[in-house]
Amino acid sequence: MKPIAPIALTLALAVPSVRAADDMPSCRASAWRHVFTSDPQGRDAGGSRQALIDALRRGSPLRVGWGEADADGKWKVEEFSDAGFTNLMNGRDVVAQLDAALIQTNYTDAAKAGLRDPAMTWHALASTDGRLEAVMVETATGKVARKLVQRTHFHWYAFAPDPACDKRPAIDSAPKGRMNEVIFDSRKEKP
Repeated sequence: MKPIAPIALTLALAVPSVRAADDMPSCRASAWRHVFTSDPQGRDAGGSRQALIDALRRGSPLRVGWGEADADGKWKVEEFSDAGFTNLMNGRDVVAQLDAALIQTNYTDAAKAGLRDPAMTWHALASTDGRLEAVMVETATGKVARKLVQRTHFHWYAFAPDPACDKRPAIDSAPKGRMNEVIFDSRKEKP
């Protein structure tokens, strides 16, 4: 029985290390990961604001989610959009212009959802300060038909390795004192 005891002891010690490995972050592959949630007033409500900022500075694509539902549970809608042009303001707030989309005929009943006719395009920005600002533009004329500003919870996602093991440099593109050199500005006299 003496040979079995060391084997049993080895197996017993190996089990916790297997469980610990299951709990370790995946450092190999990038994936869409929730990194931060901001509430309607721009307060931190989940994840890590710094993880969002680091993902942005590392060049990771961002995606934003938000939604709303009536108090009785009769309807609910969750919306998601990829972030396009994105600003990091004062090292704290992320403001992202969201991909343009055609306006739908319905957002709470899939059987009634279609594309609006005449076509209207939605353009919006999302901010970690909790603000969702959108304009609806008549596609044929380019006329702004509606502007809507709301406050909401935002869920920010990054396509990146797990933040706990992402060692890519988070580059600060605007260190203190760096100013762009203006070559030409049409609002000023020509050189």
